[in-house]
Amino acid sequence: MNAIENLMLSHKSVRRFTDQPVSDELLERVVRCGQHAATSEFIQAYTIIKVTDPKVKEAIYNEVTSQKPILSAPVFLVFCADVSRLLRASEMNQRKAPESYLEYTETFLMASVDTAIAAQNTVIAAESEGVGCTYIGGIRNNLPKVMELLSIPNGVYPLFGLVMGYPLENSDEAAKPRLPLDVVLKEEKYHTDGEEEQIRAYDEVIRQYYIDRTDGKRDETWSMQMADFVEKPQRPFLKEVLGKQGFLLK
Repeated sequence: MNAIENLMLSHKSVRRFTDQPVSDELLERVVRCGQHAATSEFIQAYTIIKVTDPKVKEAIYNEVTSQKPILSAPVFLVFCADVSRLLRASEMNQRKAPESYLEYTETFLMASVDTAIAAQNTVIAAESEGVGCTYIGGIRNNLPKVMELLSIPNGVYPLFGLVMGYPLENSDEAAKPRLPLDVVLKEEKYHTDGEEEQIRAYDEVIRQYYIDRTDGKRDETWSMQMADFVEKPQRPFLKEVLGKQGFLLK
């Protein structure tokens, strides 16, 4: 494997950071790498907001998601799916986009996918520089508050946050094992042949990973986690919030 493959296979979420700042030059460089990710129809439908105001960070921590890295990380970014720029570009050319443009599910999907791909490019570039990262999906717990704090206009919505910094955690800690390749990579057509057996074997790998990592305090498998996860409503209020931003009505 080459250096890039090794870097990607060793990815770990980093939630504890040293006091060393991430320079503006480095941050700008890794975000440029994010910009060079693939983008559907060249729309580049995302905006990244660097949040440095302690009061804003504290409000997000206290009122949206109590994830401490928001407060402690040297860098906190909010990645937003942004279609509003496309509408402004249309106006610059004396054109008017149909009022229904934002309402199509495809518009929502293109912006969301563009944002996620750009973020992952940014993460890989940051990790190549020794900077650790963790996604903060919890900002979707209270999108109206986040949008209020960040002055988000119609046609834009925060998709996730991203914290960055130099890792305080043990860099020798093993990356969390992923599902067996045969479970996610299919030949010709979708099938589940042999999947249960492979997942049961994987469950024991994950159980041992948690036991080793927590000195026996956590004894849980992947399928147990997923069983708990699917039983809980997943932010059922999002459809209404996104509708108010102009998305997902058709």
